[in-house]
Amino acid sequence: MAPMIRTLLVDDEKASRSSLKKLLSRYPQIEILEEAKDGLEAVEKIEELKPDLVFLDIQMPGLNGFEVIRALNPEVRPRVIFVTAFDQYAVKAFEVNAVDYLLKPIEENRLKQALEKILRDDNKPSQDLEKIRQLLLNLEKPRTAPLHIPLRRGKKIVLMNPADILFLRSEQGVTIAMTPTGEYWSSYTLAELEAMLDGQIFFRSHRSTIINLNKIKEIVPLEAGAYDIYLVGLEKECLPLSRDRARVLRERYNF
Repeated sequence: MAPMIRTLLVDDEKASRSSLKKLLSRYPQIEILEEAKDGLEAVEKIEELKPDLVFLDIQMPGLNGFEVIRALNPEVRPRVIFVTAFDQYAVKAFEVNAVDYLLKPIEENRLKQALEKILRDDNKPSQDLEKIRQLLLNLEKPRTAPLHIPLRRGKKIVLMNPADILFLRSEQGVTIAMTPTGEYWSSYTLAELEAMLDGQIFFRSHRSTIINLNKIKEIVPLEAGAYDIYLVGLEKECLPLSRDRARVLRERYNF
């Protein structure tokens, strides 16, 4: 007997979850563990239950489906089938990157194809998530800076207003965000955050550091054209401003 596929349904619309649950009831190998009604709840339940498969809605309040993937603890690697109402342009990006998806309203035959792929495909979940990462790189960047960034401290997830972030730093492959309430970490890379955030406010001062220009208290010159930066509220900690990045900043602000 084939092993059961432990499954989580994530969608902010109860009717959509009920409809999908009804369709999945025809597949005895699918064991529905629970449902989640938003992105934050999805992250909590994925990390708690460690399902084999997640049906993940993309457009949800709080955290959208992509942000759920970003926010997950790297040790948690479920298979993912996105559920989307995206237009054909975005769907093409899904196809190019071999990321499985279902268009709303979900058609029974299309669901069958997706499940058959899961049942016969021996790809590892980590390979799935790498495909998703490539998908995100190929989709259009958001036209406006995000209203919040999901940050983590232990198991707790906080939707942080970017304006409250003092600086971001890469340490041993982990992105650390310093805020007035302390340190958090993010699953986003520094390069991804640099592309997302408002370039008029957040500045790459060093290859390992992004600073909030609105939080600068003092810039102290060093030898060889480099500088130390001190931020408001962090008087005892200085951040590097490399010579090359200092040149860019001087040209922008004529200092």
